[in-house]
Parts: sequence; structure tokens; C-alpha cells
Amino acid sequence: MLLLGSWFGVETGYISGWGAYYLGMNYPLRFVLFGIVLTVSSAVFDRWENRSEFMQPTRVMGLLYLFIALWIMSIFGNYDEVSKWQRVKQIELLHWSLLFAAASIAAIYYGLKHDDGVTRGFGLTFLFINLYTRFFEFFWDNLHKAVFFA
Repeated sequence: MLLLGSWFGVETGYISGWGAYYLGMNYPLRFVLFGIVLTVSSAVFDRWENRSEFMQPTRVMGLLYLFIALWIMSIFGNYDEVSKWQRVKQIELLHWSLLFAAASIAAIYYGLKHDDGVTRGFGLTFLFINLYTRFFEFFWDNLHKAVFFA
């Protein structure tokens, strides 16, 4: 799964001429879609009896690609240059944070409904990572550091 992800990143980079965008998507957005495809396709291994042992690693790697890419998207958005990203207010990236939170809550719900500890764990972990990241984004500059760390 790591090699497949590496191939995907290199292939889309090569096709785009090593530019930041491929089909209007930067690398993290491409990996959001890649993670969704891996996660959904892991259900195929459950139906294919001889290969059912591949279901768990495929789902775990799909969730990992998905949530890490969503985390990066919630911080940087779909921008290709740092200079463009630096001019953006954090509130303009709020929709990525909300999508990240919605995906985390959906994973928690799915994990609870289907008694799936892995998906539930990913959802809880990345929901708290999202909240922690938003805490730093919105309060680092506005609060006194003693209050911030208290």
C-alpha cells in the first residue's frame, strides 16, 4: 500500500509536469481521493474469500491516506504556492476543517454501528487532531502564552 501510494504520487506528478496541480488538485487533495478509493475498495476483499486477509491492511492504509491528507488540506487548502497560502485568512480554510470533522464523525459513527474498532479509532484520533489544530490556529496569536498553555 505504501508503494502504491508512492506510485500514485509520482505518476500524477509526472503527468502534471511536476507541477503542483493535476486536474486542478494539489497533492493532498489527490490523496484524499486516493484514500477514499482504497477505503471503499477494501470491502471487495471481504467478499473475495481467498483474499480476505488483505481487507484490514487496505482499509487501514486507505484511512491513513484519507485522514492525513484531510488534515493537510485543513491547514493549507488547495493552494500551489506558499505566497498565495500566506495571504489567505484561516477562516477561508474553514470548509476543509469542517469536511475533516465530518469525515472523522462519519468514521466514528460507522465504527460504532458496525463494531469496527479500527475505523472508530481513526475517527476519534483525527477528530481530536482536528480540534487541537484549530485551537492552535485560532488562539495562538490572540491569547497570552501563559493562558494559551494553561
